[in-house]
Amino acid sequence: MLDLAVAGNPRFAVERVELGLPTPSYTVRTLRALGERETRKPGEPGNRFTLLLGADAARDLVEWWEVEALPELADIVVFARPGASVVRHPLIKRVIPVPMIDLSATKVRERVRQGLSIRYLVPDAVRDYIGTHGLYR
Repeated sequence: MLDLAVAGNPRFAVERVELGLPTPSYTVRTLRALGERETRKPGEPGNRFTLLLGADAARDLVEWWEVEALPELADIVVFARPGASVVRHPLIKRVIPVPMIDLSATKVRERVRQGLSIRYLVPDAVRDYIGTHGLYR
């Protein structure tokens, strides 16, 4: 569905590194794998990863597997979602103000489960894929 969502936009690509990692999936493993792949030579400038979290995901941050390792691997940045306050935590580097759009994957799945339209909430190709494969019913 991610491939369908970004199709036709050359500025986006779907990252597949996590597919080759052991399960269960943990963010710290994914960030380590990305860091190893992006290793640079000493003295060369490199990229620093930023882990973007919604306020709802950040609320559970203290329960994440190896959470103490995250700051070495990425800057943790949180954005607010409607109805969710942003938690204060020493690992969170900053909060980014974003327009308040009351949309989440959970909400999309719930609307599908209830038989409600998800048109305009996801790209048409993703909506068609969900319908064709009977997902979230």
